[in-house]
Amino acid sequence: MGILLAKLMGWAEANEIQITGPPFAIYYTSPQNTAPEEMVYDMGIKVSEDTELNDEGEIRVVELLAHTALSIVHKGSYKDLANSYKEMVDYSIENNYDIIGSPKEIYFNSPHEVEEEELLTEIQFPVIKM
Repeated sequence: MGILLAKLMGWAEANEIQITGPPFAIYYTSPQNTAPEEMVYDMGIKVSEDTELNDEGEIRVVELLAHTALSIVHKGSYKDLANSYKEMVDYSIENNYDIIGSPKEIYFNSPHEVEEEELLTEIQFPVIKM
């Protein structure tokens, strides 16, 4: 993941692209139940709206569709993210939300910047109200 993020940041700098938000990952396999080498995910950064869309090559500029999301901010180790995922799933069931897509994790800081217990990660699930 770090290598992909470094590629994205290098691409943005080389192309003078304005980054407008923290990095994120959209997971297509469960981070809790899948070996790291078997993970399927996209790594992304939010860029300015005037950046031209590009759907070719290793790095693509795409527009994510607007949607309703359940969200929680997890403070602490990435090892404990499963607790926040469970809390969100329980909430969605109790409040009649149907999860309709892949989870997204937004990383507000990194283990290179802060102590593990200070990590901040927002988890989002795209949902519809049942």
